[in-house]
Amino acid sequence: MTRRITMTARGRELLASIRKAGPLMDGSLTLTRKRCGNPECRCAQEGPIHPTALLTWKEGRTTHTLYVPVEDREEVAQWVGEGKRIKRLLKAVSAEQRRVLQKRRDRRR
Repeated sequence: MTRRITMTARGRELLASIRKAGPLMDGSLTLTRKRCGNPECRCAQEGPIHPTALLTWKEGRTTHTLYVPVEDREEVAQWVGEGKRIKRLLKAVSAEQRRVLQKRRDRRR
């Protein structure tokens, strides 16, 4: 016997937002500064060190890091932001569905 899937109006709104997702990526984009490693560069002596962007993510227990070139930073930042937005929406959908289950349980008592 199949049962109709129950969702609240709020749950349906959240799912509609998830369906509109654009390109996304799990991870964090960090902007930092580091020395380039060129012994003749100004950063090797006393000059300012170079800004750099790094994407980090986990696979299992391993943290991975990837350098993000200057020309890709804005786009990668958008992907990471969209990934974080979708995570928040998924948590909200789960919370909404737990509320549905709790109401069912309360009605049965």
